[in-house]
Amino acid sequence: MSDSTDAQAPAPPAPSASQTALTSPIVQSAARWFWWIAGLSLVNVALFQSGSKTSFVMGLGITALSDALFASNKPVGFVIDALAVGFFLLMGAQASRRKPWAFYVGLAVYALDALIYVTVQQWMPVAFHALAIFFIAKGAISLRQALHNAG
Repeated sequence: MSDSTDAQAPAPPAPSASQTALTSPIVQSAARWFWWIAGLSLVNVALFQSGSKTSFVMGLGITALSDALFASNKPVGFVIDALAVGFFLLMGAQASRRKPWAFYVGLAVYALDALIYVTVQQWMPVAFHALAIFFIAKGAISLRQALHNAG
């Protein structure tokens, strides 16, 4: 039995508009793009090393380049691949923690990576890089606005 005089716990306050924006699906989705880039690049490395001619257009140009340049010195290629994939995993982890710098640094590096494909005139990966950059930038802008409104 309960006594009608028992105090009820107060309801938690409703989240503010800025708190809601910080957890927005746009920001979360933008952060996950870094993980997709890392994951599919890792799959591309495995495909290349197994002799497959198949690859994902979303993968990194730097891993494709290192695999081709260091085909006769695989350990060097693997180190470059691991650094590139690890970098984007780190950017994804930090971006998912709502760190604006991770969005900006990751965007800059991914834009530079697109230049590898521009140089060899592979336009599908360039187009996909542009699409990913668009959605990551959209999330970064949303996060910046939320942080500005919160402060």
